[in-house]
Amino acid sequence: MLQVLIDLLLREAAAADTVAARTRALELIAAAGERRFLGMALDELETASERLSGLELTRTLTLSTAGLPADVSATELTAAVPDAEDRVLLERAVDELRQSTDRLRDARDRATAAIGRQASSSRVRLQAAEAFAAV
Repeated sequence: MLQVLIDLLLREAAAADTVAARTRALELIAAAGERRFLGMALDELETASERLSGLELTRTLTLSTAGLPADVSATELTAAVPDAEDRVLLERAVDELRQSTDRLRDARDRATAAIGRQASSSRVRLQAAEAFAAV
């Protein structure tokens, strides 16, 4: 059961990296003002996010099936592993997921800022066009 959880955590880390990559692509598209590609980028981001959500749900079900609470912390989980080698493998998988989550958080913050700047710029252009049309 432990190996299943480790594999699942590694797949979840890879899925989080994919979401981060899709988020960075969205950031670049927004920063470039390429609205024609925005829909496709959002679809790809949604697909990657759904995969990550599915893996998170699978992790919760796996922990539940093993008789553990779904909200067990990584520290508690690794402390409960009696074999030192297995504990190291689990710690590495947890660390990989943490790093992927940090990369995803950074990508999300940058994309949010880029989209906010683009939205602000679009509002200014729209207001200028409306003012011009009113004259």
